[in-house]
Amino acid sequence: MRQRGDTIVEVMLAFAVFSLVSVGSMIVMGQGTNASQRALEITLVRQQLDAQAEALRAAQQAFTVAPPGTSTTWSAIATGRTIDDSTHFTMQDRCPAGVSDVNNSFIMDPRDGSAITTGGWLGNINESVDDKSPPPYAQLVIDPSKSASDDSAVKPYGIWIEREYLDNGGGIGSYNFIIRACWYSVGLDAPMQLETVVRLYAPAS
Repeated sequence: MRQRGDTIVEVMLAFAVFSLVSVGSMIVMGQGTNASQRALEITLVRQQLDAQAEALRAAQQAFTVAPPGTSTTWSAIATGRTIDDSTHFTMQDRCPAGVSDVNNSFIMDPRDGSAITTGGWLGNINESVDDKSPPPYAQLVIDPSKSASDDSAVKPYGIWIEREYLDNGGGIGSYNFIIRACWYSVGLDAPMQLETVVRLYAPAS
């Protein structure tokens, strides 16, 4: 009885099918891994945005109970009522490279609830940090070797707060604090973007 083996065409066809299935599986696995990574990053960034929002509320509350004329964090972040909306950073295909992109902005120091508003406080999330790789997502990098009174110990990368004053009439004013985050995630051509808005009424209004 004669036995017939597979022809070269059958072998090549089987190999092609196997290759397609293997490549497709690897692509799906890669996309799933990237999606999981992005979901984790979003969760971590949202936690940092929430921490900033709580620091803003605490600053307002501290101002309401402080003796008149006392300089507080709220005094620093709510100074002046004329806000130039044209200076707000427009997130399209890049993240801000520094404070020159986000005029009139600031960040809250999570260690003591103070506001960081001066100097080159905003780092470029697309550049290395102290000769190390840039942060994988928007975050505040804290140098544990520096004291809580040293603002340079906190360096935000891709997180900042923009401010808008709203005249609601009748002597009642409020501030919109727009807490924004921008970073470059895996598997995407455009940067990831998150923001939340905290509206707080001016205690002195």
